Amino acid sequence: MLAVHPGARLVGIDESEPMLALAGDRFPGADLRVQRLEDPLPEGTYDLVVSALTVHHLDDTGKADLFGRVHGRLRPGGRFVLADVVVPDDPEDAVTPVGPPHDKPSPLADQLSWLQQAGLRPTVRWQQQDLVVVAADRMTA
Repeated sequence: MLAVHPGARLVGIDESEPMLALAGDRFPGADLRVQRLEDPLPEGTYDLVVSALTVHHLDDTGKADLFGRVHGRLRPGGRFVLADVVVPDDPEDAVTPVGPPHDKPSPLADQLSWLQQAGLRPTVRWQQQDLVVVAADRMTA
């Protein structure tokens, strides 16, 4: 992303200091913060918010809440990209090793509904078994 948009500002959050240290080595100019997804999101508005393999750690209420808070940080026309583990329609497609108490994947249909309720327009861009990438756009005005 930064290669295509070298003037972009990168803000990253993670509850793991070691993960942020690794990210800091790769992205020395990034604003990296130790925090949880349940915490208030960084101030400001954003053109793009990306979450990769993190939202499945939240319960259903936490996911719906996060999607609403992401909507509040996106500029009109901004995009939220969600790449994560979901509960697949076919149990045989559950191949990613996840389990309680830390992992709480939800069905894709539920997450699409919560994204819509948050004021985002989600589109499934890619899905394979229990992994999915969704682009959810904030409507302009």
